[in-house]
Amino acid sequence: MDLINRHHFNEAPVMLAAWTGAGNVGILSVDYLRRKLNAHLFAQIDMRQFITPESIIVTGGVAHFPETPQSVFYHHHNPDLVIFESNAHAGGKNDVEVMKAILELAKQLETPRIYTAAALPQSMSHTDPSKMLFATNNPNLIPELRSFGLEPMPDGAISGLNGLMLGFAANRNIDAVCLLATIPAYAGGLTYPRGAMAVVRAIGKLAKVEVDMGDLDTDASNADTMFDDIEGKIRSFFTSGQMDIEEGSPEVDHQEVPRYVMDRIEKLFKVAAGDRSKAQELKSELDKWNLYELYENRFLDLFE
Repeated sequence: MDLINRHHFNEAPVMLAAWTGAGNVGILSVDYLRRKLNAHLFAQIDMRQFITPESIIVTGGVAHFPETPQSVFYHHHNPDLVIFESNAHAGGKNDVEVMKAILELAKQLETPRIYTAAALPQSMSHTDPSKMLFATNNPNLIPELRSFGLEPMPDGAISGLNGLMLGFAANRNIDAVCLLATIPAYAGGLTYPRGAMAVVRAIGKLAKVEVDMGDLDTDASNADTMFDDIEGKIRSFFTSGQMDIEEGSPEVDHQEVPRYVMDRIEKLFKVAAGDRSKAQELKSELDKWNLYELYENRFLDLFE
């Protein structure tokens, strides 16, 4: 841990932490808060000890290592906050060491609670509002979180460090909450600003901070064009008669086609997760709608 500036807080600071993940919802929301609150850098983790380059960068014939990813801490007053953000997953045991470093600082600062953020892909349209759900390592926090209009996430799992933080924090007796915004299933490999907006609003209420949402709202509006195109492509297959409806399926309204297709894809992912021999059927369905690129990382995860 490299301490850039020693800093004293008026009270034990709440910590916000995020890594990259589905829809970039976690890192986008925390980074947006950090910028809008004008938080100041005060510590960083030297990731060179954890990251092994997997390739070399060549520019003009000259080779050099890629830039080392950053994992940095910022501070903010009134209220006192520590904001951690990282664009790196070190992998395996190295991720555990990074987590230990974060929690050691949290212990030193007597942090009472850590909030992380993530996305929960669903069979929904981008025109549907992102719902805010939560998972916590302390069941006593559930009534408080519900009072802010949040709902417990359905039984399942949260992949990545945004979720794992809850378990590691529990081992240090630190309360932790992961805030999850629902996003369209096809948006997991893209950046989904509307999910980040929902997270920022939720953190604003929980941490008692006011944040100007203007820039993020603009980003969300700009992204809507791309998502309209994706869903329009799916809908056009249906209206042109190219969509092969399963026998016995209920009639589907044209406007509901994107959600209908996503439901089929989600069902195939669940089947393939239990039986890898079904992966080819899933791949064919993704190719049919020209959606494989959007789901590629999730598809390849089936074989890890």
